[in-house]
Amino acid sequence: MKSKKTEIEENIILKIKKLRTDRNISQAALGSILGISNGLVGNIESPRYQHKYTLKQLHTFCTHIDYPFEKLFLTEEELVSDDNIKILIEKIISYDE
Repeated sequence: MKSKKTEIEENIILKIKKLRTDRNISQAALGSILGISNGLVGNIESPRYQHKYTLKQLHTFCTHIDYPFEKLFLTEEELVSDDNIKILIEKIISYDE
């Protein structure tokens, strides 16, 4: 059983946290949006726990705030790359492992 978040998990969780705080969305409000407890949101945002958002939860949040899902995974350079779909798929698979 893994005990720590991977780099891609940490990066995406930090992006979600920044998007959440930039929009003045509390952990409780995010939990409500995603159908999870605010305690679980806190565990996900904490580097001490292995918890992470599911892909469905990431998609739900992006839809809720009208934010492109692919921007969670890709850098600005990768977004304009000819291989952006391939890179996106690889990163999604890596995140979901």
